[in-house]
Amino acid sequence: MRWYLIVTLLMMFFLVSVAAAESVSLDTAVRSALAHRPFLQQAQAEALAATAAASAASGRFLPQISLQEHYVRSNEPGTSLFIALNQERLVLSPTADPYNHPPVRQDFETRLQLQQTVFDSNLIYTTQAARRQAEAARSKASWSREESAFAVFQAYLGVQWAQGACAWAQSSLSEADEILRLAELRQQSGVGLKSDVLRARVQQAEAQRRHLRSTNDQILARRRLALTMGLEQSEIEIDGPLDPEQFIDEVISPAPRADLDALRLQSDAARAKQSAGTAAIWLPRVGVGASYSSHDSDQPLGFDSTSWMVHGALTWDLFSGLSQYHVAQGATYQAQAAEQALREATRSVELQRQEAQLRAEEAQLQYETSLRAMAAAEESHNLLRERFASGLTDLSDLLGMQAALDRARADRVEAEVGLVLARGQKLFQNGRFLNKVLADEVSQ
Repeated sequence: MRWYLIVTLLMMFFLVSVAAAESVSLDTAVRSALAHRPFLQQAQAEALAATAAASAASGRFLPQISLQEHYVRSNEPGTSLFIALNQERLVLSPTADPYNHPPVRQDFETRLQLQQTVFDSNLIYTTQAARRQAEAARSKASWSREESAFAVFQAYLGVQWAQGACAWAQSSLSEADEILRLAELRQQSGVGLKSDVLRARVQQAEAQRRHLRSTNDQILARRRLALTMGLEQSEIEIDGPLDPEQFIDEVISPAPRADLDALRLQSDAARAKQSAGTAAIWLPRVGVGASYSSHDSDQPLGFDSTSWMVHGALTWDLFSGLSQYHVAQGATYQAQAAEQALREATRSVELQRQEAQLRAEEAQLQYETSLRAMAAAEESHNLLRERFASGLTDLSDLLGMQAALDRARADRVEAEVGLVLARGQKLFQNGRFLNKVLADEVSQ
């Protein structure tokens, strides 16, 4: 009776939770993940940050204009003399006393200054590297959309599997109850043994345990789906099971994968940094500038006297303590590491694509086999139950067949989910999963 009470309470809780849980289709769940999941929002924010960094690097080619205001008050001989000169107030003296012991003077200097880089190899290649890094970050964000969509797909299948497992566990429990009823009837009629009744009760307890576990699995699967969708709800129900025919990949050649594009762009960025390090050793920097200044003794932004200046500069680092050489050497090694990472990832992706193809073919065979096995097990179970009710077979045969039927049902549920997952995995490895799920929408 204790088991019956527990199962009844769990079923009531399960039905209430199912009724309260929102149901969604796969495409709705994927769109929710693309809009709300923090993992994807993080990748998008990193892409925007990298784009801003690239724009900042490019902005260093533009004129740099600044407005400065300086205030000086001093009786230092040199400073006082230059204040008088800049304010055009210098009065020549026949003696050195006014220069050696000048009065206290103050100056408000207003300067509008322009700086323009004409040539800087380090800036050129660094900007190229920043742009490649920004493109790589956008590619990573695009691949994060694929990963988020596939994670929702896996969680959705988790709910589908849990539903199937709960259904066959319920069927198994009902059949265990029926076997126990038949065993008790045979004992009451004097043709059955008490040991048969005890074994039937053990079978019933095992069925109740499986049903309890499958119920909890379904609750956890719905909560996992809500998490992958980026929602705050505790549980999300699915509209219906996914059909394996929905995920057939009809395209032979794989699509370009954004994660490999990101690694390729990172390799390009590393080569640009390598070029920047090498160019900094051999090439100079050229820049020009201009300024317009005013000086006033009484107030800021005054115009007692004004002046202007233009200038140009060529800087060539002939020797920097070998620091530039070591920087260039480190950039070379980083470029080599990025190229090797790209090679390794490319080979790994090719293996994953081959594995996905083989697993999809294997899952198709397993699914077909599981259907035949379950049909045979159900027919054998029905025949043995009728024979047991007629007293033509032992309980051990019926219990063994019941266990075989339970395995066949579990295998069918697992094989169906496995086939959908294998086909989805193939689409994911070929870079077409999100476009398949969202039909004609562009995954960018």
